[in-house]
Amino acid sequence: MSSDQTLPAVRVLDSTMAYREAGEPGLPVALFLHGNPTSSFIWRHILPIVAGSARCIAPDLIGFGRSGKPEIGYRFFDHVAYLDAFLEVMGIEAAYIVAQDWGTALAFELAARRPDIVKGLAFMEFIRPIPTWNDFHQSEVARETFRKFRTPGIGEDMILGQNAFVERVLPGSVQRGLDVQEMEIYRAPFATPKSRTPTWRLPNELPIAGEPADVWQTLDEAHAALRVSDYPKVLFAGNPGALVSPAYAEAFAAGLRNCRLFKLNSGLHYLQEDEPEAIAAGVVDLISGAEHPSGHGSAEVEPHQPITITYCGPCGYESRATQAARSLTDELGLPVELKAGKGGVFQVAVAGQVVTSRRKGYFPDNADVVRAVREALQRRRENDQGGMPV
Repeated sequence: MSSDQTLPAVRVLDSTMAYREAGEPGLPVALFLHGNPTSSFIWRHILPIVAGSARCIAPDLIGFGRSGKPEIGYRFFDHVAYLDAFLEVMGIEAAYIVAQDWGTALAFELAARRPDIVKGLAFMEFIRPIPTWNDFHQSEVARETFRKFRTPGIGEDMILGQNAFVERVLPGSVQRGLDVQEMEIYRAPFATPKSRTPTWRLPNELPIAGEPADVWQTLDEAHAALRVSDYPKVLFAGNPGALVSPAYAEAFAAGLRNCRLFKLNSGLHYLQEDEPEAIAAGVVDLISGAEHPSGHGSAEVEPHQPITITYCGPCGYESRATQAARSLTDELGLPVELKAGKGGVFQVAVAGQVVTSRRKGYFPDNADVVRAVREALQRRRENDQGGMPV
């Protein structure tokens, strides 16, 4: 996969759009759409994992990352036009779409207008028509900040002058924090007040209390189309989330067809920075389930067979549980839920059935965990198919 300094780019309308890619050309396409004020860099830990199942393409939206900054208004509809042109140039006629923040608004609008292009959708911290300001964000401080962003004169000073979206909103919405190098990469595209125009425009485009009216209407229609769509979906919910709480995510997913809810263990708004392995595993599961509905795909777990690792927090077993979960993701393409417990517990379960655990004189290592889960899933498949090996 290309480094941030060597991203390829294509001519799009009157400018250029850069992108990251990973995976072989013959695989199904997975299109990754970021939000404000990030870039394709936010997918850097996810693309290598999904690349075994899809040809991953993650553009920098126009005005963001290493893409060009043409003299446009950077409204939502400008991003729609440039994304359309990017898809045409790249020859993308069908894709699994993975999106966060404004990337979800683009995904919903595209799916409503061109339903043939969407093979499946994975989304998180999504944009939707918001009835009142009290319904926007879980944090009262964040609500007041965004009100200021939309106040003429004050918003320009905060975002264009002080670079608040990059310097405050972004690091404040990542639980683990961002290191110096990561911040420098996110900061680089917005060195001057004028270059920050895209990051100022988008909070002013949020459809809140009916305004802006054209964005509100477009996304209202897009969400109506989303509710009746049949393509497979997975909604990732952060803990506690920012725009989307776990409770809201559960209710929203229940109102969609063919949608699986995946509750993450952590995450505010930029979930890709806090939970990349879990998101990648969920995306792999979505793609494999759609491409191989008979269960012969690369992902060895079905949505009704979740993998859970319960560990003793006071005992210091969290690190071992995290390593085991990463091994399951890397080797089997499985989403894993970690649960903190007490009393020296360390056990791995498939669909609630413990398949390996710590006991006197034995602590399963990563290889033991992978082997136990693989064998348990194989037994389940054989049982489901009348005892015939798969």
